[in-house]
Amino acid sequence: MKRTKIFLGVILSASLTAGCGQGQSNQTETTARKDTPAETTAAETSAAETSEETAGKYIPGTYTGMATGMGPVTATVTVDTDTIVDIELDLSNETESIGQIIGDDLIKSILDSQGTDIDGVSGATVTADAVIAAVNEALDQASGKVMVSHEMTPGTYTGTAWGSKSDITVEIQVSENAIEAVRVIESDDSPYISEAAIEMIPKRIVEEQSLAVDAVTGATFTSSGIVSAAGEALRSAGANLADWTSGKKEKSQGEDVNTDVLVVGGGASGLVAALAAKTDTQLSDTDSGLDVMLIESNGYGGGNLTLCGGYIASYFGTPLNEKTGNSWTTDQLVDALEEANPQYTDVVNDYVLRQIVDLNDEVINGLMERGFYLTADDAYLAGSGGLNRDGSTEYYTSASVIANPETGERSGERGYDIYGGAAYLGRSLTELVEKAGVEIRLENTATSLIMEGNECKGVTVENHDSVYHIYAKKVILATGYAGLDQQTVDLFLPENYGDIINAQNAANTSFAQKEIFNMGGDVVKLLEKGYIVPGYNTVLAHYGEEGQLYRNMNAVWVNSAGERFMDETAPESGRGTEVGAVLLEQDKDSAWIIFDSSHEGVKYIDFLQKQGLAWEGDTIKDLADKAGLPSEALEATIEQYNMDSEGEGDTVYGTAKENMVPVVTAPFYGVKIGAASTAGIDVSIYSDENMNILLKKDGDKIENLYGTGGVVSNGYITLATVGLGTHVNASLLSGAYAGNCVRESLLEE
Repeated sequence: MKRTKIFLGVILSASLTAGCGQGQSNQTETTARKDTPAETTAAETSAAETSEETAGKYIPGTYTGMATGMGPVTATVTVDTDTIVDIELDLSNETESIGQIIGDDLIKSILDSQGTDIDGVSGATVTADAVIAAVNEALDQASGKVMVSHEMTPGTYTGTAWGSKSDITVEIQVSENAIEAVRVIESDDSPYISEAAIEMIPKRIVEEQSLAVDAVTGATFTSSGIVSAAGEALRSAGANLADWTSGKKEKSQGEDVNTDVLVVGGGASGLVAALAAKTDTQLSDTDSGLDVMLIESNGYGGGNLTLCGGYIASYFGTPLNEKTGNSWTTDQLVDALEEANPQYTDVVNDYVLRQIVDLNDEVINGLMERGFYLTADDAYLAGSGGLNRDGSTEYYTSASVIANPETGERSGERGYDIYGGAAYLGRSLTELVEKAGVEIRLENTATSLIMEGNECKGVTVENHDSVYHIYAKKVILATGYAGLDQQTVDLFLPENYGDIINAQNAANTSFAQKEIFNMGGDVVKLLEKGYIVPGYNTVLAHYGEEGQLYRNMNAVWVNSAGERFMDETAPESGRGTEVGAVLLEQDKDSAWIIFDSSHEGVKYIDFLQKQGLAWEGDTIKDLADKAGLPSEALEATIEQYNMDSEGEGDTVYGTAKENMVPVVTAPFYGVKIGAASTAGIDVSIYSDENMNILLKKDGDKIENLYGTGGVVSNGYITLATVGLGTHVNASLLSGAYAGNCVRESLLEE
């Protein structure tokens, strides 16, 4: 029996399931749709004529159906006269960690039952529903209920499908046998991040005459939504979608490139490293005369800067510090950081740390003068326990940028909003670096270093169309901390990191660390557990208004056994790393928030249901069955909780009576929550005082190869862990220092 067919190259998703809405479509031209397709093949006509005459249920053969999950889900079903013989699924558009792994179970259930009246898969309901719909469509063809046309009715049609945060509506213009134009006419997905997909995916569908196009890396959910909506529009045109899901083009050998400086990675540190190499220490209008190129895997620049919540710290010498009146000298800050973080004594290079901190005024001022999305009005006084060894509060200057330019709303006003002001930080930094003369190549991914002995000569690069080489005099690796892709987890991290929701972008896959490790080099695991917090999925992890449910609202929390596991009282600062650590102790690092129809969290249910994260039941048993929880255990848990809330308070975990929220009034709701990371995992490599990468901790440098940001933590790690905005500051300053070192070295040569 064939098993699930996974085509990872079609539309890649490295995140937990974020479902999609029901597809909708309509014809927008006056040409009336025919009740049946214009033409059918002779075989189809014969099949239709004989379907009622045969004693069997099906016309023997192989049929293909398609439905919308995270993206197009294709089911190829083989039947004989009475039996479903084989099923092959293409789930390549579905979530790697959930949607793509349920195919075999669904195939077995359908084959065993010889039908699609089966239970879904908890946590992957969107994908399961799409598989069932696709199989049903194929079976309808096999039974003669549906005739398949290989031509379309010319006209203009629309389709709608769920993207990352909203419905996406696509308009498509077709002839009888070609897709002539595709346009996204409505979307409310994340600003900036989604724009690359909105621009590129329609072009690719038209160019390749196929829905099987590469997603824009870093905007995979929006990409999937556009493809799904286009599929619904094609269906309205009378298309057989199976005709439009093949034909991926092969990558060609591209033209090699030469440059002076190549920066690999377009996040905060990489962008500023490129800018510093192209200009000077002040990031002024001076041109160093060097050719500088930057490649970035995402379809947009900014990397994790676009997920930073819209916060940036500054320590001295800037309009931000003048606004708050708070300043640290370089020595004061470094002394405090080293005293507060003795665990990093063997990692942090004191000289590098002081050099990096000393750039604070030049970097922040230089960027602001170039138009960085930051003003003195953004500054505020921030408290931190990370500046003292005893954890007592000290203050530093941070900035919370405008998240909504129309209303003036600031990041943080609706919770930690990673798709508000942060997106504009990424956009403005990318644009000002490109304006300075740096050549930026988006959707270009480094796949390996080009080495000659101990000397780095450049990198091998892959993009949407081709594979080629970039040769450079100096290469700066700025690919961030280790990612949460499966290969990174297998190489560097404890097994249970495999269940942590990857709230980073899909491009953060530890290129630098893997390359050095595969060369026999040293890596350093800075923390046994990194920044782990509650989160819904990779799109909704730790941000936004709907995050108030798990951050700030009291409710019952249960694990996969249907049992409570903590005092659920929400602290004033919101649930963060403390609850993240507790979630790591639960099965699959997950829990469910349970509440009734009187709870204020009800206002988020519709949105979360579209993401495949929420369930509704008329009884607790009904809810448990839908959410995949043991019903008897959940009923007992809720009964005990309700009794305690009517009495003196929680007898199990000590929750105060005033913080208990009884679950009494139907309908009842469950929302899935998990342990998530928005910051990457703390695995880095070593460098010397000039940011030259070392193969071994105390060994010789790799010639012409440099690192910055989370790739190397000599002067980065302690500076990044103070509080909101400090990791962005550390990235910017670290990037500037690496760029300065490379520029000065080349100009000296």
